[in-house]
Amino acid sequence: MKKLVLYLGGLFIFCASAFAGPTHHNKLGADKSDARPVEVMLLIDRIYNVDLSNSTYRVEAEIILDWQDPALVERLKKQYQETTFTGSKLDKILDDTWHPKFIISNEIMPRITDFRTLKTFDDGTVEVFEKFVAKIAFDADIHEYPFGDLDLTLDISAFTHEVHEMVFTPTSFEFGHGQEEEQVVKGPWLLKDKYVVESQDHRLSSHTSVFSHNKFHFILQHNYMDPAQKMLLPLAVVLVFSTVLNYFLTLKFSPNADWRIGGQITLFLTTLAVRFSLSGQIPITHYLKFVDELFLITTLVIGLNLIMSIVIQKLYVENPNGCASSVESIYKFSQPLILVALLCWSIYSTFYARTISTTYHCQDNGAACVNVSIPKRDIRK
Repeated sequence: MKKLVLYLGGLFIFCASAFAGPTHHNKLGADKSDARPVEVMLLIDRIYNVDLSNSTYRVEAEIILDWQDPALVERLKKQYQETTFTGSKLDKILDDTWHPKFIISNEIMPRITDFRTLKTFDDGTVEVFEKFVAKIAFDADIHEYPFGDLDLTLDISAFTHEVHEMVFTPTSFEFGHGQEEEQVVKGPWLLKDKYVVESQDHRLSSHTSVFSHNKFHFILQHNYMDPAQKMLLPLAVVLVFSTVLNYFLTLKFSPNADWRIGGQITLFLTTLAVRFSLSGQIPITHYLKFVDELFLITTLVIGLNLIMSIVIQKLYVENPNGCASSVESIYKFSQPLILVALLCWSIYSTFYARTISTTYHCQDNGAACVNVSIPKRDIRK
């Protein structure tokens, strides 16, 4: 009986402690009134190796983190009599004092830091500057290729300090150093727009903690002149030649059969050759892009012209006074209509019918998610 009472008492205590114990809550939207503000200034030096097939790009950038710490500034003045620190001295200072740490949450390998500096100012400001190179992953939506825009992001997220301790506040977002003829974006891309989204997120390593997060967006527009000359112009020429052969070379005269059928075969092989020669420049995706649809339409129209030419030629050979002339006349006028209908379907399905979702969505659990307008500000070095 005594053992039973002890057993029931222990079970009661265990259950009570389990119910009374702390539960895990989603802390997105946590109080950050007492958090230390850290200003974030980002400057993009280069964007290069934009790989649409693998959805990656490389970036060379400079970042500055500013925060107020008068006690640290006073201590460093007395200890070193310097205001700028690099190398091992910088590492020692950062190891011995509070400072903000960040990660690039959408990088696919650790960033490479070229150099870092630490500066102190008389007003109590501490500034950490870092220049780095990173390989970044992005979500590519290139249904409109070789047209359309590309939304690239650089996600700066706090690493060690939660949102109630520290908040990243973006204050500057620039491309290049303002030099004439400076090309920041390499390759067939043009910078169209840029903005920053300030939010909060959490990581699996600490699912009850919330960290400050800045998402820097830069919208690139594909410079379509080069791919248009390499892809669209050859396809347009092939389609025009195929239509002209089908329209003007009547098969009533048997000598035209060699020109018409042989020409369609040549154009069919030409389309395959163009597609093969451009295979390294056309991204491989699991869906059909606009350029893929154009190649498909070109192949389909030329193949249909070739098959109908063979069928009509056979009808003329078997019965010159039969239905061959009517079939040829009907197809001669319907083929351009078929081509126009296919092109209209391709344009409509690519640019109008498809619903394009935004790359970034605010979370539904109360995260602070706002578009941040960034004024111009020179980065201090």
